Amino acid sequence: MNLSFTPSLDAVICEERLLRLLVSGDLGDHDLIRRAERLELLFHSSALACPVPLWAPGLRIDRDWRNVTETFFPWADIVPAFRRLITRSLRYHPPTDPLAHILSWPDFLSRFAVGTASASPATLLRRLMSDETVRRRWLFMLFLPKEHGGGFGRYPAQREFLRGWLTRCRSRTIGRLTCLDAACGSGEGTWDLALLCRECGFRPGEVVIRGSSLDLLELFASAHAVFPHDPCREQEYRSRIRPVVEAGFADQMSFVPEDLAVPCGSPERYDLILCNGLLGGPLLHEPERMERVMEGLVRRLRPGGVILAADRFHEGWLKMTSKGAREALLARCGVRILESGEGIGGVKMQG
Repeated sequence: MNLSFTPSLDAVICEERLLRLLVSGDLGDHDLIRRAERLELLFHSSALACPVPLWAPGLRIDRDWRNVTETFFPWADIVPAFRRLITRSLRYHPPTDPLAHILSWPDFLSRFAVGTASASPATLLRRLMSDETVRRRWLFMLFLPKEHGGGFGRYPAQREFLRGWLTRCRSRTIGRLTCLDAACGSGEGTWDLALLCRECGFRPGEVVIRGSSLDLLELFASAHAVFPHDPCREQEYRSRIRPVVEAGFADQMSFVPEDLAVPCGSPERYDLILCNGLLGGPLLHEPERMERVMEGLVRRLRPGGVILAADRFHEGWLKMTSKGAREALLARCGVRILESGEGIGGVKMQG
């Protein structure tokens, strides 16, 4: 499914577009019903034999509890049913498996139990099958978890660099400024850029901004500021972006699906590319793949265009792929290194 989204805060439009991604109503899946029955039998027999307490909301999962639970009620026996539920709930094939890094059933419950306080997978599975509202919250929790970061103003030093760069671009009247926020996640950085362009004196129509991501639910959330699993975040997000939406900047914005590791045939050229929170982190740290992604991004820059890549990774990731190593990679791709406040940055050389 090759869906892209132009921003809208209209409730009717948001609902229509979300129904292109998610299956509505009771799933009524006979295979899931049989899986729930089997899990119910497994759960009750395991609960009678397992020497540790059942999970309940608020309990801390430690290694011993996890190991004992795995012995009596292995996650491998449970996860296929929830993977089946994801497949039946989505109208597209997700690019990643959000359950791949779950270690045990209690770990899953501590993060993704919604709509029930029961420790039984059968109870949760049945609730998610039958209740569309709860299922939506659950899917957004899976694909936009808190540990993926997000939030406005995450890179303040980079923002100040951009403020100066955008001000100079505005004074030179270079025509329409084209920008890409690659791997935009939940979109706050994309909207931060739109807000900053407005602050620097650009008018609607003078700036084109595109955000890209692998996952369609991320793109949907970015374009519509919809977070069913986090109403407070949704309210704050909408309050932040409403001024640029009402000013008309959103008319020149889009959020598109894209795999940065796949070369573009005839790529659109950009004056500015942001790629924050990706290079050198848990999602992209293999040297060959990093180089392929960086080469692809630089190829999409116009000569004289700027690329910036900041991060807030754990120190362990930064040791694996240091700032110096990433700057050397940029230089090999034909970029002159700039001091960009935080992370790495550079300008594409002529030719």
